[in-house]
Amino acid sequence: MNTAFLAPITPEGSLKEYGSWAGIAFAVVCLLVLFLVVLPRLTSWRRGRGRPVMDPVQVSDLVSGSGALVVDLRNPETFRSGHIRGSLNVPFRELATRFAIPDPKARRSLILVDETDELSHLALDQLTAKGFSWVYVLQGGLRAWRRANFPIAR
Repeated sequence: MNTAFLAPITPEGSLKEYGSWAGIAFAVVCLLVLFLVVLPRLTSWRRGRGRPVMDPVQVSDLVSGSGALVVDLRNPETFRSGHIRGSLNVPFRELATRFAIPDPKARRSLILVDETDELSHLALDQLTAKGFSWVYVLQGGLRAWRRANFPIAR
């Protein structure tokens, strides 16, 4: 029987040194994934808790079904680089003038979109304070839309 296989690993062995560096590298990779992938999604989730938000699938269904209006809050240059088909570009700084008062007869839903959903939540507060109803936020913004592999118009 070959007993070399059962020999204990000594502190002088290279396997122990490799194992400690591998553990540190694994921890660093896990932290990077946490900061780059998980935390932005958690931030979006926290902003949307208890608010009228929709995920990309719900927005796609609503836009294709009832004809909701998607309002893209990004600047015109960014809008031209890619947007949800049929969306209206209203930069955030122009929102207050373009949507001054709600039309009482309008029953069309507004879906607010920006890159991450941060501006959309600010716009939601502005519009609901003016009396707008049927206003929703695309949770996660266009990043979530792209992650879900929905089409982008140019």
